[in-house]
Amino acid sequence: MKSRGPRYALIKRQVTKLLSDAGVTAPPVPIEKIIRSHGIKLRVADLGHSASGVLVRGEGSIVIGVNRKDPRTRQRFTAAHELGHALLHDGDPVHYDPGFRINLRSDLSSRGVDVEEVEANHFAASILMPSEFLLADPDAFLIDAEDPEAMAPLAKKFGVSTLAMSLRLSRLASHNG
Repeated sequence: MKSRGPRYALIKRQVTKLLSDAGVTAPPVPIEKIIRSHGIKLRVADLGHSASGVLVRGEGSIVIGVNRKDPRTRQRFTAAHELGHALLHDGDPVHYDPGFRINLRSDLSSRGVDVEEVEANHFAASILMPSEFLLADPDAFLIDAEDPEAMAPLAKKFGVSTLAMSLRLSRLASHNG
């Protein structure tokens, strides 16, 4: 079986369509509204300390759960990450009931070693911080991406953490994507 790399072009097309269909033209992106518009239920629950989010697929339904203990910016990123899984990936079968498929957001998500996690993270960053919105913002590329204090107003405008914004701007500056 041939391994594949992340499908950045596909993600770009999907994000562009989702934002267009939702009529989103400026930050912050209403990720909860976009999730619900696809018939996906969004739940905020106590997931303990081991998971930021979960995606559960059942017969004809999808539920995204985000950890209520996480900061609001993390919850938004996790919800977008799980939406990425819902739209891009089949999921893994749950061992006790093969009628459900599940994706957990865990430490593996941020390591950059699993293609599906790389795709879901890229999807989340792309939908919450669309390149078009950032490129149109006169301050976006004048900010020192390594200065969290300087990054804070832009991150707040987009409803993301300063770390997420810093990573997104760095990626856009180096890869145009």
